[in-house]
Amino acid sequence: MSAQTFRLKAVAAALGCALAAVGGLVHAQETDVRPSVQTRLTWTDNGGASRDSKESDWIAEVTPSLAVSRRGGRFNGNMNAQFRNTFHTNDSKGDTSYLAFQGRGELEAVEDLFYVDMGGSISRNNLSAFSGRAASDDLNTSKNDETRTWSLAPRLQFRFGDTATAKLGYMSRWYDGGNNLKGSRLGQWTGQVMDPAPQRLFGWGVDYTRSETEFDNSANARGIQEAGRATLYINVTPQFRLRAIAGHESNDYGTGNKQSGAIYGGGFDWEASERSRLSATIEDRVFGTGYNFSFDHRTARTQWRLSYMRDVTSTVQSFSSEPLIEAQCRAIADSGMEWNGWQLDPDVMYALCMANLGASSAQNVVSNAYFLQRSLRGSVTLLGERNSLTLSVTRSQRSSLNAISGLPVGDDFALSTSIKTSAASASFSHRLTPITSLISTLTRSRTEGSSASGLETRRLLMSVGLNTEFGPKTSGGLNYRYQRAEGSGGGSDFTENAIIANLGLRF
Repeated sequence: MSAQTFRLKAVAAALGCALAAVGGLVHAQETDVRPSVQTRLTWTDNGGASRDSKESDWIAEVTPSLAVSRRGGRFNGNMNAQFRNTFHTNDSKGDTSYLAFQGRGELEAVEDLFYVDMGGSISRNNLSAFSGRAASDDLNTSKNDETRTWSLAPRLQFRFGDTATAKLGYMSRWYDGGNNLKGSRLGQWTGQVMDPAPQRLFGWGVDYTRSETEFDNSANARGIQEAGRATLYINVTPQFRLRAIAGHESNDYGTGNKQSGAIYGGGFDWEASERSRLSATIEDRVFGTGYNFSFDHRTARTQWRLSYMRDVTSTVQSFSSEPLIEAQCRAIADSGMEWNGWQLDPDVMYALCMANLGASSAQNVVSNAYFLQRSLRGSVTLLGERNSLTLSVTRSQRSSLNAISGLPVGDDFALSTSIKTSAASASFSHRLTPITSLISTLTRSRTEGSSASGLETRRLLMSVGLNTEFGPKTSGGLNYRYQRAEGSGGGSDFTENAIIANLGLRF
């Protein structure tokens, strides 16, 4: 057994032990256990997503699932485990069975003092930004595209004085990219002491972060990031405060060339009302100017969200959050929760949640290297008596910061040192009857590599379908999907028409 496999199993065991340990503590709290079986039958005129050897295929899928969510008490979290089984009539090599898993939870081990965050994800999705199917395609089931992420993060957190807080924590995260992409491991220490003193004119805060990432490539590279900041808070009003920031950072992105320098910056936080929030931070960093901007506003029938950031990150730091966001949104959609007092169709709730939490509608960049990321995301949701509309846009640019040797073939930065992505999507739902909805989606995206690589891929994905309930615990639908990808340098050209029938049973 490899060291990495041992660690993954250890974390999985820890998650199970934690859940078992708190079972008695939270027995009286709210626990929702939902077993189900989902079936799907797909006809596609291009089963291999190929331009030259386009062949039709029938694909059947049977997926027993177990969703567990917990709210209240000392443990809060959700888990969704699916045992996916697919069968092809023409391409038996595509038949597969595997476990898909997403989960996240927080345990309050010692009241108001010691907490443990835990998370995990197993999924199969296209890992290439330039070729293959779209990221949201359910036919992405190749073993070579399986990714696994596990994290465990204990922390001490307590209050002192009237408004002061202190935190000390360590996060350990493992990421494995399957056969086509090697893994990475992140260890991160964080410490923070702060007293924003909202009732006084001045407050203060001090924080420190040290991250160490190991990449499983031939060079066995290791990257280290370290930063410390001091913040002065100026509380102009109870709803508006300014921030002045000063600190120092040092970074080694696996090249052996250490960089260090001062951090200077500032920002503000404005909570105009319970439904409107605006926050902005600008810093002078070693890599240039860093930004972090977010805006949220909601009314009884609308939800607006806008964010922009520029910072250094890596796949193990950022990519692993996307499957967990997806799992969280699916759990919310399946739970029957209301949105601002409105009971929505589960598929509408899922689209709304994904847009509001900022999950990208374009492929993620998957790499065993650090990269400088600039990302802009915006979404708006409009709700009517029987209609809902969600519009979202994303733009990002990622540039590799290190020239690590031995990047695997599946690594996006092995193809191009810079990758730009942009996407726009629309999701519309119309409730025909209390139990039947018409849902349509449209997504356009574009991915570009550096000019020297000559890589470019443009995608169009649209679908329209009818979903209904056949009984209190039975639902199903019929959908048509069209998908087109075209570009240069990546062998990405293909078109596909697909008809999907699905039937689900909840127990």
